[in-house]
Amino acid sequence: MIINPYRFGGAVDTGFVLDDYAGATAAYSLRELTTTSWNVGNVVIEARNSLASVDTFTSAEVFDGTLVTFADLGDGSATVQRWYDQSGNANNILQSSTNLQPQIVSGGVLLADGLKFDGTNDYFDCGFGHGATSSQSMFIVGSANNFQVRLLLDCRQANDNGLGLLFLGGINNFMRMHADATDVFTGVTVPNTQYLWSGIYGSSTATMFRDGTQTDTESAPSAMSANTTTYKIGRSAYSN
Repeated sequence: MIINPYRFGGAVDTGFVLDDYAGATAAYSLRELTTTSWNVGNVVIEARNSLASVDTFTSAEVFDGTLVTFADLGDGSATVQRWYDQSGNANNILQSSTNLQPQIVSGGVLLADGLKFDGTNDYFDCGFGHGATSSQSMFIVGSANNFQVRLLLDCRQANDNGLGLLFLGGINNFMRMHADATDVFTGVTVPNTQYLWSGIYGSSTATMFRDGTQTDTESAPSAMSANTTTYKIGRSAYSN
């Protein structure tokens, strides 16, 4: 997940993953971002097992069995307590309430899809928002087991002003993106399928990409609504 990799200014908006661009506000990943323009660190998460033991893990340790061994000290499960920002801005995110932490190991097996938010109350608060900006972008790899309004990343006010990437519930199973009063929709999506979602908010348009392919674009306000809402991962930004 990469938030706000760069400002667009007068440049033409594009839907590429900006892993090789400096300037992101935050970047969260289980895999170390090795591109030289990033200020990366080896430790990517702090995990908690069922014995209430807490330890940090590098990207290699997440995937080489070290994390699973840590989970197996208890009942074979582990959750993520802290997710470290790899952008160099130290926007590390902490969920201190254990019942709200997303799962990463279950039944002694590393979850193949990464972090699992239960769709009920698991979430992270990033601690920062977009404020009043004319251009911003977000990139997320994610999937949902159903589309009864599943929040991926949200920084909207109660009136929907702001930025958000979410699955919209209903018969059409659309992906939805807000830029003030503007919605951008994709085509029909498939449950339990990982997609790369890219939300691009330029100075004059709001555009959605799925797996690098543009799915829709609409006119957008020249500036985002200024608010103090912070980005939430896994839940609405303005309600519980």
